[in-house]
Amino acid sequence: MLRLERRLHRVESSIKGENQMSRLIKDLIGMECTINGDDFYNSKCTVVDADDQWIKVIVHEKKNDFTKIVRIDTIDKIELY
Repeated sequence: MLRLERRLHRVESSIKGENQMSRLIKDLIGMECTINGDDFYNSKCTVVDADDQWIKVIVHEKKNDFTKIVRIDTIDKIELY
């Protein structure tokens, strides 16, 4: 069911001509934030790059940092701090 919802979301955003969320995320490049979603739970991150469907972040954990690339439509919430 989740896969079908994602496909529907992609079709709807292509009909609109532009994904509103990706436009907002592009403005966050270089900023520190906390992300919640399918792959994240209160993860402290730095936004490195973004396009219409993907976001590249550096996730900051206690012992190390790592880079992660995820689909924008899997993100539920982004908080700036």
